[in-house]
Amino acid sequence: MKKKKLFSGVLTLLLVMVLSFLAGCSESATTAGEKEENEKKINENLPALPAEVEEREKLVVGVKVDYPPLGYLDESGENAGYEIDVVKKIAEYAFGSDEAVEFVPVNATNRIPYLTSKKIDFIAATLGTTEERKKEIDFTTPFFEGGAITVVPKESDIKGPADLAGKDVIVIKGSTASLYLDEKVPTANQIKIESIADAFRAFKDGRADAMLHDVVLMSELLKNAEEYTMVGEQIAVDSPMAIGVRKQEPEMLEFLNAALEEMKNEDYFKTVIEKYMEPTGDLDPLEMVPRP
Repeated sequence: MKKKKLFSGVLTLLLVMVLSFLAGCSESATTAGEKEENEKKINENLPALPAEVEEREKLVVGVKVDYPPLGYLDESGENAGYEIDVVKKIAEYAFGSDEAVEFVPVNATNRIPYLTSKKIDFIAATLGTTEERKKEIDFTTPFFEGGAITVVPKESDIKGPADLAGKDVIVIKGSTASLYLDEKVPTANQIKIESIADAFRAFKDGRADAMLHDVVLMSELLKNAEEYTMVGEQIAVDSPMAIGVRKQEPEMLEFLNAALEEMKNEDYFKTVIEKYMEPTGDLDPLEMVPRP
Protein backbone atom coordinates (compact mmCIF):
# COMPACT_ATOMS: atom_id res chain seq x y z
CA MET A 1 0.00 0.00 0.00
CA LYS A 2 2.82 2.34 0.95
CA LYS A 3 4.61 1.52 -2.32
CA LYS A 4 1.48 2.40 -4.31
CA LYS A 5 1.16 5.76 -2.54
CA LEU A 6 4.86 6.48 -3.07
CA PHE A 7 4.62 5.57 -6.75
CA SER A 8 1.49 7.70 -7.15
CA GLY A 9 3.23 10.67 -5.50
CA VAL A 10 6.27 10.39 -7.73
CA LEU A 11 4.07 10.09 -10.81
CA THR A 12 2.12 13.20 -9.81
CA LEU A 13 5.34 15.15 -9.24
CA LEU A 14 6.70 14.12 -12.63
CA LEU A 15 3.44 15.11 -14.30
CA VAL A 16 3.55 18.55 -12.66
CA MET A 17 7.16 19.04 -13.76
CA VAL A 18 6.37 18.06 -17.36
CA LEU A 19 3.35 20.36 -17.51
CA SER A 20 5.39 23.24 -16.05
CA PHE A 21 8.14 22.67 -18.62
CA LEU A 22 5.66 22.62 -21.50
CA ALA A 23 3.97 25.77 -20.21
CA GLY A 24 7.35 27.51 -20.01
CA CYS A 25 8.22 26.48 -23.54
CA SER A 26 4.87 27.70 -24.77
CA GLU A 27 5.31 31.04 -23.00
CA SER A 28 8.85 31.44 -24.38
CA ALA A 29 7.65 30.62 -27.86
CA THR A 30 4.80 33.10 -27.51
CA THR A 31 7.14 35.81 -26.20
CA ALA A 32 9.64 35.18 -29.00
CA GLY A 33 6.81 35.16 -31.51
CA GLU A 34 5.42 38.43 -30.18
CA LYS A 35 8.88 40.01 -30.26
CA GLU A 36 9.42 38.88 -33.84
CA GLU A 37 5.97 40.13 -34.81
CA ASN A 38 6.63 43.51 -33.17
CA GLU A 39 9.93 43.86 -35.01
CA LYS A 40 8.19 43.01 -38.28
CA LYS A 41 5.61 45.70 -37.57
CA ILE A 42 8.38 48.23 -36.99
CA ASN A 43 10.14 47.31 -40.22
CA GLU A 44 7.13 46.97 -42.48
CA ASN A 45 6.29 50.67 -42.14
CA LEU A 46 9.62 51.71 -43.65
CA PRO A 47 11.63 50.82 -46.77
CA ALA A 48 14.30 48.14 -46.49
CA LEU A 49 17.83 48.95 -45.39
CA PRO A 50 20.80 47.85 -47.51
CA ALA A 51 21.27 44.07 -47.18
CA GLU A 52 24.70 44.45 -45.53
CA VAL A 53 23.23 46.57 -42.73
CA GLU A 54 20.23 44.27 -42.30
CA GLU A 55 22.53 41.27 -41.88
CA ARG A 56 24.74 43.10 -39.37
CA GLU A 57 21.64 43.99 -37.31
CA LYS A 58 23.05 47.30 -36.13
CA LEU A 59 23.86 50.75 -37.48
CA VAL A 60 27.36 52.26 -37.47
CA VAL A 61 27.03 56.03 -37.32
CA GLY A 62 29.47 58.95 -37.22
CA VAL A 63 28.53 61.42 -34.45
CA LYS A 64 29.98 64.36 -32.54
CA VAL A 65 31.17 63.86 -28.97
CA ASP A 66 32.09 67.48 -28.18
CA TYR A 67 29.06 69.40 -29.37
CA PRO A 68 26.46 69.87 -26.61
CA PRO A 69 23.51 69.77 -26.77
CA LEU A 70 23.52 68.07 -30.19
CA GLY A 71 26.13 65.35 -29.73
CA TYR A 72 28.38 64.87 -26.70
CA LEU A 73 29.46 62.50 -23.92
CA ASP A 74 27.53 62.81 -20.67
CA GLU A 75 29.00 62.53 -17.16
CA SER A 76 29.03 58.74 -17.37
CA GLY A 77 30.81 58.78 -20.73
CA GLU A 78 27.70 57.78 -22.70
CA ASN A 79 26.69 59.38 -25.99
CA ALA A 80 23.94 61.94 -25.49
CA GLY A 81 22.27 64.83 -27.30
CA TYR A 82 19.61 65.71 -29.83
CA GLU A 83 21.29 63.97 -32.77
CA ILE A 84 22.12 60.93 -30.64
CA ASP A 85 18.47 60.45 -29.69
CA VAL A 86 17.44 60.82 -33.34
CA VAL A 87 19.90 58.07 -34.34
CA LYS A 88 18.68 55.83 -31.52
CA LYS A 89 15.13 56.28 -32.79
CA ILE A 90 16.28 55.27 -36.27
CA ALA A 91 17.87 52.13 -34.77
CA GLU A 92 14.60 51.38 -33.00
CA TYR A 93 12.69 51.69 -36.28
CA ALA A 94 15.23 49.48 -38.02
CA PHE A 95 15.86 46.71 -35.50
CA GLY A 96 13.36 47.14 -32.67
CA SER A 97 15.99 48.41 -30.20
CA ASP A 98 17.54 51.83 -29.69
CA GLU A 99 20.74 50.05 -28.65
CA ALA A 100 21.26 48.52 -32.10
CA VAL A 101 23.78 51.21 -33.03
CA GLU A 102 27.53 51.75 -32.76
CA PHE A 103 28.59 55.38 -32.39
CA VAL A 104 31.85 56.42 -34.05
CA PRO A 105 33.32 59.79 -32.96
CA VAL A 106 33.97 62.15 -35.89
CA ASN A 107 34.81 65.81 -36.39
CA ALA A 108 34.22 68.37 -39.14
CA THR A 109 37.38 67.31 -40.98
CA ASN A 110 37.11 63.52 -41.02
CA ARG A 111 33.35 62.88 -41.06
CA ILE A 112 32.96 62.82 -44.86
CA PRO A 113 36.14 60.75 -45.44
CA TYR A 114 34.87 58.26 -42.83
CA LEU A 115 31.64 57.98 -44.80
CA THR A 116 33.13 57.66 -48.26
CA SER A 117 35.66 55.06 -47.04
CA LYS A 118 32.77 53.03 -45.54
CA LYS A 119 33.92 53.25 -41.93
CA ILE A 120 30.38 54.33 -41.07
CA ASP A 121 26.91 53.85 -42.56
CA PHE A 122 25.95 57.52 -42.38
CA ILE A 123 26.81 60.85 -40.71
CA ALA A 124 24.69 62.47 -37.99
CA ALA A 125 27.26 64.99 -36.79
CA THR A 126 26.05 68.61 -37.10
CA LEU A 127 26.39 68.26 -40.87
CA GLY A 128 25.05 71.27 -42.76
CA THR A 129 23.91 70.82 -46.35
CA THR A 130 26.00 72.83 -48.81
CA GLU A 131 26.33 72.74 -52.59
CA GLU A 132 30.02 71.89 -52.23
CA ARG A 133 29.31 68.88 -50.00
CA LYS A 134 26.57 67.69 -52.34
CA LYS A 135 29.29 66.99 -54.89
CA GLU A 136 30.68 64.31 -52.55
CA ILE A 137 27.69 62.88 -50.68
CA ASP A 138 23.89 62.83 -50.56
CA PHE A 139 21.73 64.37 -47.85
CA THR A 140 18.45 63.42 -46.23
CA THR A 141 15.73 65.94 -45.56
CA PRO A 142 16.87 68.39 -42.83
CA PHE A 143 16.06 67.68 -39.20
CA PHE A 144 17.60 70.75 -37.52
CA GLU A 145 18.09 74.38 -38.51
CA GLY A 146 20.42 76.72 -36.69
CA GLY A 147 22.82 79.49 -37.57
CA ALA A 148 26.16 81.00 -36.63
CA ILE A 149 26.80 83.81 -34.16
CA THR A 150 29.76 86.07 -33.39
CA VAL A 151 31.23 85.69 -29.89
CA VAL A 152 33.59 88.29 -28.42
CA PRO A 153 34.90 89.47 -25.04
CA LYS A 154 32.38 91.82 -23.43
CA GLU A 155 34.72 94.82 -23.78
CA SER A 156 35.19 94.26 -27.55
CA ASP A 157 34.28 96.90 -30.14
CA ILE A 158 33.10 94.19 -32.55
CA LYS A 159 29.33 94.43 -32.96
CA GLY A 160 28.64 91.79 -35.58
CA PRO A 161 29.91 89.80 -38.58
CA ALA A 162 30.65 92.89 -40.69
CA ASP A 163 33.23 94.00 -38.11
CA LEU A 164 35.25 90.80 -38.56
CA ALA A 165 37.05 92.19 -41.62
CA GLY A 166 40.77 92.30 -40.87
CA LYS A 167 40.27 90.56 -37.51
CA ASP A 168 41.56 87.24 -36.22
CA VAL A 169 38.56 84.90 -36.03
CA ILE A 170 38.51 81.36 -34.69
CA VAL A 171 36.36 78.93 -36.67
CA ILE A 172 36.03 75.18 -36.85
CA LYS A 173 37.88 73.77 -39.83
CA GLY A 174 35.41 72.68 -42.50
CA SER A 175 32.43 74.37 -40.80
CA THR A 176 29.70 76.40 -42.49
CA ALA A 177 30.85 79.44 -40.47
CA SER A 178 34.24 79.16 -42.16
CA LEU A 179 32.58 78.91 -45.56
CA TYR A 180 30.51 82.00 -44.73
CA LEU A 181 33.64 84.04 -44.01
CA ASP A 182 35.25 82.79 -47.23
CA GLU A 183 32.34 84.24 -49.17
CA LYS A 184 31.13 87.23 -47.17
CA VAL A 185 34.15 88.46 -45.18
CA PRO A 186 37.20 87.24 -47.12
CA THR A 187 39.58 89.65 -45.35
CA ALA A 188 38.92 88.04 -41.96
CA ASN A 189 41.97 86.09 -40.81
CA GLN A 190 40.54 82.67 -40.07
CA ILE A 191 42.24 80.57 -37.42
CA LYS A 192 40.93 77.12 -38.27
CA ILE A 193 40.86 74.54 -35.47
CA GLU A 194 39.47 71.00 -35.68
CA SER A 195 37.81 70.42 -32.30
CA ILE A 196 35.31 72.54 -30.41
CA ALA A 197 37.16 72.14 -27.12
CA ASP A 198 40.48 73.26 -28.62
CA ALA A 199 38.82 76.14 -30.47
CA PHE A 200 37.07 77.56 -27.42
CA ARG A 201 40.20 77.09 -25.31
CA ALA A 202 42.23 79.03 -27.89
CA PHE A 203 39.61 81.78 -27.90
CA LYS A 204 39.69 82.08 -24.12
CA ASP A 205 43.50 82.15 -24.27
CA GLY A 206 43.24 85.33 -26.35
CA ARG A 207 44.44 83.92 -29.68
CA ALA A 208 41.71 85.74 -31.63
CA ASP A 209 39.46 88.79 -31.57
CA ALA A 210 36.30 86.74 -32.06
CA MET A 211 34.89 83.29 -32.60
CA LEU A 212 32.22 82.54 -35.19
CA HIS A 213 30.28 79.36 -34.68
CA ASP A 214 26.91 77.67 -34.21
CA VAL A 215 24.55 79.68 -32.00
CA VAL A 216 23.25 76.60 -30.19
CA LEU A 217 26.67 75.41 -29.09
CA MET A 218 27.92 78.90 -28.24
CA SER A 219 24.86 79.50 -26.06
CA GLU A 220 25.74 76.33 -24.18
CA LEU A 221 29.44 77.19 -23.77
CA LEU A 222 28.79 80.75 -22.60
CA LYS A 223 26.76 79.52 -19.64
CA ASN A 224 30.11 78.98 -17.91
CA ALA A 225 32.00 81.88 -19.50
CA GLU A 226 30.29 85.10 -18.47
CA GLU A 227 33.18 87.29 -19.65
CA TYR A 228 32.12 86.68 -23.27
CA THR A 229 28.98 87.61 -25.17
CA MET A 230 27.20 86.99 -28.47
CA VAL A 231 26.86 90.06 -30.70
CA GLY A 232 25.14 91.01 -33.93
CA GLU A 233 22.63 89.11 -35.95
CA GLN A 234 22.50 85.36 -36.23
CA ILE A 235 23.91 84.31 -39.58
CA ALA A 236 21.51 82.20 -41.59
CA VAL A 237 24.09 80.08 -43.37
CA ASP A 238 21.41 78.39 -45.49
CA SER A 239 22.73 74.95 -44.64
CA PRO A 240 20.25 73.12 -42.40
CA MET A 241 21.58 70.03 -40.68
CA ALA A 242 20.79 66.69 -42.27
CA ILE A 243 22.12 63.14 -42.33
CA GLY A 244 24.94 62.49 -44.78
CA VAL A 245 24.74 59.36 -46.95
CA ARG A 246 27.11 57.86 -49.51
CA LYS A 247 26.21 58.45 -53.13
CA GLN A 248 24.80 55.49 -55.04
CA GLU A 249 23.04 54.14 -51.92
CA PRO A 250 19.38 54.87 -52.67
CA GLU A 251 18.11 52.24 -50.20
CA MET A 252 19.83 53.90 -47.25
CA LEU A 253 18.69 57.36 -48.31
CA GLU A 254 15.10 56.21 -48.79
CA PHE A 255 15.03 54.44 -45.43
CA LEU A 256 16.44 57.43 -43.53
CA ASN A 257 14.08 59.91 -45.18
CA ALA A 258 11.14 57.68 -44.30
CA ALA A 259 12.37 57.37 -40.69
CA LEU A 260 12.75 61.15 -40.36
CA GLU A 261 9.26 61.65 -41.79
CA GLU A 262 7.88 59.16 -39.27
CA MET A 263 9.54 61.12 -36.44
CA LYS A 264 8.09 64.35 -37.76
CA ASN A 265 4.59 62.85 -37.85
CA GLU A 266 5.02 61.63 -34.26
CA ASP A 267 6.32 65.10 -33.23
CA TYR A 268 9.36 63.27 -31.88
CA PHE A 269 11.75 66.12 -32.73
CA LYS A 270 9.82 68.42 -30.37
CA THR A 271 10.11 65.89 -27.55
CA VAL A 272 13.86 65.54 -28.02
CA ILE A 273 14.77 69.20 -28.47
CA GLU A 274 12.81 70.12 -25.34
CA LYS A 275 14.83 67.49 -23.48
CA TYR A 276 18.13 69.15 -24.36
CA MET A 277 17.41 72.86 -24.95
CA GLU A 278 15.47 75.65 -23.29
CA PRO A 279 14.46 78.95 -24.91
CA THR A 280 17.18 81.58 -24.38
CA GLY A 281 16.59 85.19 -25.39
CA ASP A 282 15.57 85.18 -29.05
CA LEU A 283 16.55 81.52 -29.39
CA ASP A 284 13.47 79.27 -29.61
CA PRO A 285 14.46 75.60 -30.05
CA LEU A 286 11.02 74.65 -31.37
CA GLU A 287 11.62 76.84 -34.42
CA MET A 288 14.71 74.79 -35.26
CA VAL A 289 13.12 71.36 -35.69
CA PRO A 290 10.54 69.84 -38.09
CA ARG A 291 6.97 69.78 -36.78
CA PRO A 292 3.83 68.02 -38.11
